[in-house]
Amino acid sequence: MDGQASAQDWEAYPPGQAPPPGYGQPAYGPPPGHGPSTPQPYAPQPYAPQPYAPQPYAPHGWPQPGYGPYGPGYPPALAVPLPWPHGPGRPGIATAAAVLGFVTAGLTALVMVAVLLAVVEGTTDPATLLMLLGVPCAITLVAGAAALLDRRSEEILFRGALASVAVLVVVLLVGMATLSGPDRAGMGMVVVVALPLPILTAVFAARPVVRAWVDAG
Repeated sequence: MDGQASAQDWEAYPPGQAPPPGYGQPAYGPPPGHGPSTPQPYAPQPYAPQPYAPQPYAPHGWPQPGYGPYGPGYPPALAVPLPWPHGPGRPGIATAAAVLGFVTAGLTALVMVAVLLAVVEGTTDPATLLMLLGVPCAITLVAGAAALLDRRSEEILFRGALASVAVLVVVLLVGMATLSGPDRAGMGMVVVVALPLPILTAVFAARPVVRAWVDAG
């Protein structure tokens, strides 16, 4: 085999003519131009900014874009604005005002029962008789609380609470002027304990958010 290869080399490249570079080397390895001595030139890629597509804005309380009633991918529901800016439900302050109205009316009714019993037994002092004005106040408070819960009016509850405060103040002044001793102290304590409820009821019913909720209904 070596003799045949030498004869072929002699015939292809006679004496005096050199073989080309790399002749006789194994036919494996990296191709020319890819070795470590020939680094490839670096061509920076041009920068193309991605186009910005602004997302649609949905106001508070409207269905969000791209989200249907069963999650993303479903067609969004019809955007219907809410009946008032703070949500579909009743404000907590309106509920508190109505509850205080019912509580104040109930406690007033209990006091009126005791006052009626005192009048039947013969009590005729002016302060006790003036306390009977709490009966129409209690009726107004119940009607006003019901009207507020039905979203019809907040004025009835507000005026009923103010009337209750006025009656209590008048009873306190008359009692301080006509009663003495333990009766005066007892009347003053009853009025002081009873005053906070109608005052809070009037304050809550007069809040702007309560009026806005009733007006939007």
